[in-house]
Amino acid sequence: MKLLLVHQNFPGQFRDLGPALCDRGHELKAIGSSQRPTDPRVEVLRYEHKLGERSGVHPHSLEVDEWIRRSEQVAILAMALKKRGWAPDVMLAHPGWGEALLLRQVFPSTPLVIWPELWLRPEHLGINPAGMSVGQMQYLRIKDWLIDGAMADASVAVLPTRYQASTFPQRWQHKIEIMHEGVPESLLKMHRLQQLTITEDVTLGPDAPVVTFISRNLEPMRGFPTFMRALPSLLANHPTVHVVIVGGDEVSYSGAPGDGRSWREHLLEELGERIDRKRVHLFGRMPHDQLQKLYRRSDLHVYLSKPFVLSWSLLELMACGTPVLAEANPMMEELIQPGVNGALWRGNPESLAQAILTLLRTPTQLKRWGLQAKQQLQPTYLQENCLNQLEQLLLLQSTCF
Repeated sequence: MKLLLVHQNFPGQFRDLGPALCDRGHELKAIGSSQRPTDPRVEVLRYEHKLGERSGVHPHSLEVDEWIRRSEQVAILAMALKKRGWAPDVMLAHPGWGEALLLRQVFPSTPLVIWPELWLRPEHLGINPAGMSVGQMQYLRIKDWLIDGAMADASVAVLPTRYQASTFPQRWQHKIEIMHEGVPESLLKMHRLQQLTITEDVTLGPDAPVVTFISRNLEPMRGFPTFMRALPSLLANHPTVHVVIVGGDEVSYSGAPGDGRSWREHLLEELGERIDRKRVHLFGRMPHDQLQKLYRRSDLHVYLSKPFVLSWSLLELMACGTPVLAEANPMMEELIQPGVNGALWRGNPESLAQAILTLLRTPTQLKRWGLQAKQQLQPTYLQENCLNQLEQLLLLQSTCF
């Protein structure tokens, strides 16, 4: 098959999928605006994204403006491929930045498969539906308008969890396939680490239990404030525990604190000396290989994301045999079986601290849960099996037009 992959941050969502499809003999080309390194077997056509005039423009119009600009740039590059005599059998796109808007105009006889992730609802932004402002209503409306248009053009929408699929209106359910990208078998074969040196000043030795919290950005949607506010009680009641926090200071899905600072800065000032910085280690984003080492040293990972988009990191943690304490919500209930491969929690920061303390007192149970989590991923979430399913889906689509 000839496949066209479109993602502004390419390889992005297609990080593992692209190379795997190349391994299987398919011809891939990609369009995006990122300068990130990619598999040399994939020809990447890059465009430069330029912001338009922003003064005096409604804030929500800025996003629409970005979508239109990106869609035009993608269409220009797609037309260049067409002029070269190249046309894909199937197009794969993440629709979240508007890039899929004109793809079917350029290649009207080519099926489009999209990765839309979520149909945005008030609860995904921490908003009470009954108390939404006009601005919030407008924001949700335009975000879902973009996905609505992509769903209209798409033959299939691929979503990784039943929860994410359930957020979409009934009129689009017939187009949805639930299919995760999976985890590589090599990750399942990696051994646990007894000791890990992260920097010259931070070595996690074999005698101290390690609790981890990892997110692309440290923000409320991912439960960061709750986790931080649980730390004073956790540290006071466990004299040897070390906590490692990894993530950026931007906000992807939440509002900023309102004082011009990041949530990290805001909470460190709020908690002050109640946080022992010799045992609480905060890092920015880490390279993927370093993150995987941290997964293998963590004794307990705390995952407090609201029901939203499933993080890649969660399945990777489970593949590394790391037990997970997660917030109890419909998305987590698909993966975490309490008392079998992890634990679910709901409550306030103090009750979270107590839940962590209780679990740290039973290291044998935690190890057993970690092994069970690793076993649970096979065969359903094994990357090879997931790729087989996706490849069959794409082959089927390539014969439909």
